[in-house]
Amino acid sequence: MIEASRCVLCEGEIKQIQRALVAPFLATRIWNRAPFCVNLVQCETCDFMFYNPRLEPSEEQRLYAGYRDSEYQRMRHASEPWYTVRVNASLASVSSYKRRQQALRAVLRSHAGDRHIRSVLDYGGDRGDLVCGLVEDATAFVYDISGIEPAAGVISTTDPAGCKPDLIISSNVLEHVGSPRNVVSEMCAAAPPNSMLFIEVPRESPFAKKRIFRRIAQVGLMVLVRPALIRSVIRPESLFMMHEHINYFSERSLTALIGACGCELVAAGAYVIEGPLEKGEMAWCLAKPRKTAP
Repeated sequence: MIEASRCVLCEGEIKQIQRALVAPFLATRIWNRAPFCVNLVQCETCDFMFYNPRLEPSEEQRLYAGYRDSEYQRMRHASEPWYTVRVNASLASVSSYKRRQQALRAVLRSHAGDRHIRSVLDYGGDRGDLVCGLVEDATAFVYDISGIEPAAGVISTTDPAGCKPDLIISSNVLEHVGSPRNVVSEMCAAAPPNSMLFIEVPRESPFAKKRIFRRIAQVGLMVLVRPALIRSVIRPESLFMMHEHINYFSERSLTALIGACGCELVAAGAYVIEGPLEKGEMAWCLAKPRKTAP
């Protein structure tokens, strides 16, 4: 892990706001160790909140290799009894992707104009289900570190620039990565002239009452069904547990990231979407990448 001394988006000053516990699943899968504490910090300039220290690329690879396959589900279920085979499958269901595609098409209709999109790249999109059939007659590509097989009709690539994408999409990715700025800069580097970049992330807060109540219920179930975890999770830091979402974005922090990467903002906003388990808010932006991005 890498300790950040400044905001990883805009390089503003950061302050510690909460101690938090690394989820047992993450501690086991990434480091093969017992849960431990980290800091939840906030940028005083763009309001971005993130856990510190940060995951390194090799640690992200260990977490997301074979993402949501049977071994991933088994390992997660070992500490999270609610994470069943059915729940795992629901997170990548056809109905879930249809809802997400509908929201994305509405943004493109409103803000992408009459731009002709011949190829779409899903950057960090797992199997690429989101871009499959998203744009009529466009070739769909996916670039992802998980190494799993792409969805039918989607071409997996290890060379994002080689796809010459007219549209690069990053959906539900940046909340998972240690360096969102590096990831956006990588997407900009892969973008040909006159292409567009669409990014969306959950708009959520670790201090939301609903989220804290859910954590209380989850910790209670953990210790009831997995009593070996009692000593490691019965502590105040569990209420702000670091799980796969290691970043908390707002519209403000997302647009700050776009500016820091040298992109031209076209439009930004938020919408509510029905998830497989609950309603969620998404913050999004549409931008024009520039080759001068740092």
